[in-house]
Amino acid sequence: MKTNRTPIIATLAALACTATFAVAQSPAVVHEDSPFTGAWEGKLNDLPGISLTINDAGGKIGGGIVFYYQERPDTNSPWRVAAEYPVPLLVPRVDGKTLTFEVQHHICHTCAELGPNGRFRVEVAGPDELRIWKLDDQPAGQDPGPGLKLIRRTPSSNSFAPARGSQPFHNSSASERRT
Repeated sequence: MKTNRTPIIATLAALACTATFAVAQSPAVVHEDSPFTGAWEGKLNDLPGISLTINDAGGKIGGGIVFYYQERPDTNSPWRVAAEYPVPLLVPRVDGKTLTFEVQHHICHTCAELGPNGRFRVEVAGPDELRIWKLDDQPAGQDPGPGLKLIRRTPSSNSFAPARGSQPFHNSSASERRT
């Protein structure tokens, strides 16, 4: 039986990024009570899609992101997480309620060769909710859609109950490829 390895939008960001946390990070200055700090989770197919951890060390923001590669053998089978790809946030920059960063990106899941960095934008949507977009996938002048919903794993002390659910980066048909 042929296995249809279909990357989920989260892994489109990394395309087989490896755990290279030794890469130097360039932290951005952020206020002590930043709405970005914390552990965040985005789901796809009711499974982990992205885990984002943002920390504040002495007024500087940094962290890492895990992309979960999902696959299924055919369109009638359930999705499953097949691999995890953790990477550090590179060149994080905060501008008001928007955080941008890059991640290292390999040209394929099994390749050691690096391609261009993946670029992301994160916006605060509420006390316990962020939205994330992969900037490399957005044609200029086109509406980027709602983004993927990230929910804070542990509610902040000044928040209401966390929102539930998630939305994909882009609407897609019932095809195997999630984009």
